[in-house]
Amino acid sequence: MNEPQNVTLPNGRNLSCDTCQNELFEYHQWKLQTTGMSFMNLDWANRDANCFVCSECRRIHWFHT
Repeated sequence: MNEPQNVTLPNGRNLSCDTCQNELFEYHQWKLQTTGMSFMNLDWANRDANCFVCSECRRIHWFHT
């Protein structure tokens, strides 16, 4: 597991949790799975999402790449 950190958004502002306003997040990268690609056994071709998990309330903030 990675250490919680501040996240700077492309507009220069810090990400803050929509639920608790915390500004420390763990970073994860997860696959965005779709029914069609899973049906054809092509999950590896789906897009990735950058996910920031709030270190306080555990809410996940998703950003697709």
